[in-house]
Amino acid sequence: MTEGYHIDDELPQRSYDGRLMRRLLSYTRPYRNSMLAATGLLLLLSVLNNITPLLIMRAVDRYINNPARALLETDNTADAEAINAVMAVDARGLTLVVAALGALMIGQAVVRYSQVLLVSVIGQKCMYDMRLELFNHIQRQPLRFIDRNPVGRLLNRITNDIEKIQQTIVGGVVAVISDMLTIVVVLFVMLYVNWQLALVALCPVPFILATSVIFRKYAQHSFLEARRKIARITAWMQEHISGMAIVQLFGREAFAYQEFKRRNAAHRDEWLRQVRNFAVYFPTVEFFSSLSTALIILYCGVIFMMTGAEQSGLASVGTIFAFILLAERFFGPIRALADRYNLLLEAMAASERVFTLLDTAPEIQDLPGSLEAPRFEGMIDFDGVWFAYDEESVSNGKETQWILRDITFHVQPGEHVAVVGHTGAGKSTLLNLLARFYECQQGAIRIDNRDIRDYQLRSLRKQIGIVLQEPFLFSGTIEANIRLGNAALTMERIRECAAYVNADGFIERMPGGYQYHVGERGGNLSTGQRQLIAFARTIAHDPAILALDEATSNVDSETEHLIQKAVEKLLRSRTSIVIAHRLSTIRNADRIIVMHHGRIRETGDHEELLARNGLYRTLYELQYAEQTG
Repeated sequence: MTEGYHIDDELPQRSYDGRLMRRLLSYTRPYRNSMLAATGLLLLLSVLNNITPLLIMRAVDRYINNPARALLETDNTADAEAINAVMAVDARGLTLVVAALGALMIGQAVVRYSQVLLVSVIGQKCMYDMRLELFNHIQRQPLRFIDRNPVGRLLNRITNDIEKIQQTIVGGVVAVISDMLTIVVVLFVMLYVNWQLALVALCPVPFILATSVIFRKYAQHSFLEARRKIARITAWMQEHISGMAIVQLFGREAFAYQEFKRRNAAHRDEWLRQVRNFAVYFPTVEFFSSLSTALIILYCGVIFMMTGAEQSGLASVGTIFAFILLAERFFGPIRALADRYNLLLEAMAASERVFTLLDTAPEIQDLPGSLEAPRFEGMIDFDGVWFAYDEESVSNGKETQWILRDITFHVQPGEHVAVVGHTGAGKSTLLNLLARFYECQQGAIRIDNRDIRDYQLRSLRKQIGIVLQEPFLFSGTIEANIRLGNAALTMERIRECAAYVNADGFIERMPGGYQYHVGERGGNLSTGQRQLIAFARTIAHDPAILALDEATSNVDSETEHLIQKAVEKLLRSRTSIVIAHRLSTIRNADRIIVMHHGRIRETGDHEELLARNGLYRTLYELQYAEQTG
């Protein structure tokens, strides 16, 4: 697994945190007017939804169960004309109520559409802002941070986690606001229509609240445990698949199967425990919701039987119908509490991971008072530099973890210096330190007699051109890979740079030439072609200092010849540091630095080092023997 990474970093530490929620909601602050408008639409929607029971109550009491018409129909002295007149009034009234219900439904649809659209736009804008902030934050992190964090983990933060947060803003926070407004509006309407019946309808509320508190306690535990177990399954699978060759080599498939079966069963059991919690909660809340309806009917029935409907003055038939509908609207949001809470827990876990990443301050950044670097002359000094990738180990006294040990050397402006040594000697680390991808623990690195930490990072790196052993190309055109977003580079300049490093020949032969699409990581190009494009990219951005990291390895002899010619051109009038295993490519270097186990063992030119019969001569003779053998 990646150095410094632990699966516990993936696990949710808290189920709910008000501080996290406040920070999450702060992303809606730039859109506060839209949020207020959305809240207003939610309030309007709640009001419109609760007008329906009132219209039904009026239709039943005034027109369907009209006491005046019933009296006329039972009165033997009433003539047919009077009865028909009352029925005509009832029919018109019912028509108006139906028309009002239709208009109400249309109004609800329009308001709902506007509210959903507005909230979705707000959610997308918040997600857009958060992704930009997170991407920019990751770009500012040093390579040590990338070493410690798997790429998949970072991608998950910027995609899946932020998607979950966006769903919370749209489907969680807004839904909770809508539910609260609905409860308040329904409660107001119930108390306004008949406060006695309202008290009867609300009798089950304390039991529902108690059930919800108990459910929350168990739901939190089950949620956290289920997420921990699935996170550990994911980590185990990642490690197991990465080491599949070892598993198969030692015949450990059966053991691995049983181990995965055990972990999978643990997650299944925890998930079923969570499902059981929901299975108990939903019917319980449903029971108390139905109990409210039963209490309304029971209470009204008892009063009617004892006093008579006409004498009780308690409620009409329409009022009872309305209260049953209002009770359903009141308890509906409470029944949805479990889903809302589950969504909230998901969002809290995702936001905790995202904010933990955002709160990771870059270890390497511009110091207060740092300067914009002028055009470098190219003088480089390493002065007593010690470096280890694992700072914690060396701080605990593990001397073997030092990669560089007391490195001191001086490079004159325009000088061509080569660095050689066995694999692991620390050669490539020199370039990483020069560009401040990492900070040395001891000593100092200076360019033009000024500590590189005194320069602004962007201006420092802009003047250091590094070509890696495995040049990285982005998915896109060859032109885009040379330009790298620099609009100041003209097409003519790009062609000149490609021709300068002998890359124009193969580029022109490609379908589309400079518009040829390079696959991911340049996979549809050879190693030599990728290196030549990297050379063209470097020269196009005109660095003052050039660093080539084993730039001529892993290529055929013809391509190596083209690359060597390109390197000779690149080195003209520039300070350069070349790291190579093929010692034949650096014979013309002004100076060669030989490294061994993180220390400088020898310095001198090619002839001097051969004459000393030291480490350089040994390396040279070994390579010569390999080439001739």
